[in-house]
Amino acid sequence: MKKFTYSELLKVYKERLVNEFHNEEIKPYELIKKLLEEDKYMGYGLYEDDKLVAYAFLCKCEDSEYIMLDYYVVESEFRGSGYGSKFLSELYEVTKSYKGIIGEIEDPNYAVDKDDLEYREKRIKFYEKNKLYHTNVRSSVFGVKYIIMTSGEFIEEQVVKSLKSIYNELFGIDALDKQIEISIV
Repeated sequence: MKKFTYSELLKVYKERLVNEFHNEEIKPYELIKKLLEEDKYMGYGLYEDDKLVAYAFLCKCEDSEYIMLDYYVVESEFRGSGYGSKFLSELYEVTKSYKGIIGEIEDPNYAVDKDDLEYREKRIKFYEKNKLYHTNVRSSVFGVKYIIMTSGEFIEEQVVKSLKSIYNELFGIDALDKQIEISIV
């Protein structure tokens, strides 16, 4: 595993990430650049013989005890081969100065069809298998509904506080007030 440089992360964003997520989940390129320049964003890649197998983008902020797993991708040809679990385990190591990793997973209750439901449930099972735990925290970010999972022990109020800080860092206070909802169910 290696930490991406500024230019490597932006290249992965432009050439790969934008093809892996729904449009409403992809943050603008200029925002990613700004966060990188402010040292609030980072990315890691897992390689096999110089070939990128998996990558993750993470967001951090000073007011948060947690770091957020913003994007996590195992390249399709390597899925189901143990790379995703290996990579997540390595991410836990490099982020151990934080209380845990927060993961946003698309809420299965809002799947648009059967395939989307299966995809969301498969992602949840992967994270469960790899020691991310369900919280009762939910978020809605620009209309996209998420369940929130975290590694390590947690107190839901601390997760909410950290999530608010991270969302504020990502999107600003206006968006946090008008376009983002965080709740404990």
